Amino acid sequence: MALQGNLEDFELTDVIQLIQLGQKDGGLRIQVDDNVGVMYFKNGMVIHANTNFLKGEPAIDSILSWKKGRFVFNPSEETLEHTVDLPIQQVVLEAARRIDELKKIQKLIPSFDIIVKIVEVPAVGVEKINLKPKEWKVLSFVDGVRTIKEITKRTSLSEFEVSKILYGLLSSALVKIVQKIEPVKPEQEKDTVKEKKKEERGFFGLFK
Repeated sequence: MALQGNLEDFELTDVIQLIQLGQKDGGLRIQVDDNVGVMYFKNGMVIHANTNFLKGEPAIDSILSWKKGRFVFNPSEETLEHTVDLPIQQVVLEAARRIDELKKIQKLIPSFDIIVKIVEVPAVGVEKINLKPKEWKVLSFVDGVRTIKEITKRTSLSEFEVSKILYGLLSSALVKIVQKIEPVKPEQEKDTVKEKKKEERGFFGLFK
């Protein structure tokens, strides 16, 4: 039986843990609109991942942030690349930590379609600005025209990394939002129904 389903019905971390419990080999393919990500497993361990634009751990970061789309596990899908060697427990812990951080980040950055620009006169003196290489990399693509989604494509970093860096730059008043798209608020009732479905289906609902 195939391991497949919808991310709106099942948590991706539950699917990953199931692959680990069975010590499976193969590829877990996830598709969200035009975005495709694959996580490759060997004896239940993640050994490689890629998306349209990313490879390795940045790709895992990106995939774990996806909350909708279809997934299917194919035992015959293999890779010659070995970019990561992560225990599943670490992947799950990172996912939990990321969820907590994203809740904070989304207060300032509710959408990847937001456009940001560099502040002309920063509140902090230029001599006091001390950024890390990844922060400079992201900042170099901030031009008041590109969306966060477009900046992410050019940096080879995950959406999570870019949004985390921009959160810091926004908080430090080095950049500012010039176009803000309000997120669509989901109906509470629909969310409750979806969560109930996840609980009722459990692992067994993953197999079709």
